[in-house]
Amino acid sequence: MALGKGLFNRFFNKNEDDDFFTEYAIEMDEETESLAWNWDSLIKDRHLLKLSDDVQREKYIRSLVEQVKNASEQIDQLAAEYNVVTETLRDMDEIEALPPQELDSLRDTAQKIIDIEKEKKEYNRSKSLMTEAQFRSMEQFSSNMPGAYNDLKAAEEHKKLIKEDLKKLEDEKLGYMYRNSELKNSIANLRGMLVICLFAAVVCIIMLLILQFGFEMDTRAGYIITCFAIAVAATIIYIRYIDEDKERIKTSRAINRIILLQNTVKIRYVNNKNLLDYLYTKYNTDSAKELLRIWNLYEEERDKRDKYSENEKQLNLYQQDYLKKLKRFHISDVYMWLHNPLAVMDHKEMVEVRHSHILRRQKLRAQLDHNKKLAKEAQSELKQLVTEYPRYAKEVMDMLERYS
Repeated sequence: MALGKGLFNRFFNKNEDDDFFTEYAIEMDEETESLAWNWDSLIKDRHLLKLSDDVQREKYIRSLVEQVKNASEQIDQLAAEYNVVTETLRDMDEIEALPPQELDSLRDTAQKIIDIEKEKKEYNRSKSLMTEAQFRSMEQFSSNMPGAYNDLKAAEEHKKLIKEDLKKLEDEKLGYMYRNSELKNSIANLRGMLVICLFAAVVCIIMLLILQFGFEMDTRAGYIITCFAIAVAATIIYIRYIDEDKERIKTSRAINRIILLQNTVKIRYVNNKNLLDYLYTKYNTDSAKELLRIWNLYEEERDKRDKYSENEKQLNLYQQDYLKKLKRFHISDVYMWLHNPLAVMDHKEMVEVRHSHILRRQKLRAQLDHNKKLAKEAQSELKQLVTEYPRYAKEVMDMLERYS
């Protein structure tokens, strides 16, 4: 409860409001104002809400509290990045403000690094058996080889087996479906045969009755033969009907079983396809065969580059000396300048880097101001809401405590 009161005071105490988010207060420039959210166009529609409705009121208050919370979190993240960019700009000032002797020494080391790296690039460009991007990519995954190739090849072979299984299942399903269709037709024919036999029996009985009563003939043998024939025919038809109906049920069950198997195999196929797509993307290739070809080229290229390890060692020595000098000059991010010695060496390049970081800082500043404004405007709306509807003050305080 004390925490809720503290948050309540933070949002609704005028003295504390003046200090709210002042840590990152920056004067709004034209770009920031163009990014600012026109909050008035939103809060003017508050009269459209039925604040007496608990659901609408709870959602509206929650949206305001979340706005303050999210804006505050964004400010923290942006401020950290803003400080990093600012430190880099300060590093530039430190480097350019070095005494001429120290700056010349730093530039001399930077020039040596640039020269060695240039020689290295020229050699790779003229002698390389593969592109630099391919070499770096394979170098990144060199610890995974040849296991990566084996995994990729196994996945491709598994894909072939799955496709073969799907084809076999599909062929088997079509066979069962054809047989099921034949059985249905046969069962229908048996029903027709049974109807014909019954009709024939009725006709025979009628004729026997005519002979018996019309011509006073002894037709007992005819009755016996007719009944026997009907019994035999009906029995045969019934047995065949039962057998074929059982087989039809079995084929239907087989079709269902195959469909379930197909679904299972299709899931395996999709998983395998997703795995292959991931591996192809990861290793920047389109097949295991291509990966092996690039790997063989990489090994050959690596062997050639090993012959120039002495040059690499020399470059490492210069880089270490370069880092020591930067650390001695109290540069905050020495590794940035290690990977960008041209900026130290060339004033134009330094200007380009400075311009890029100034633009980044302006963008960050605009976002900081934008989020600060959103937070303050949401805070102001919460104050106005409590002022106009004091009966909802406890609900606002509870919401603040919940989101703390």
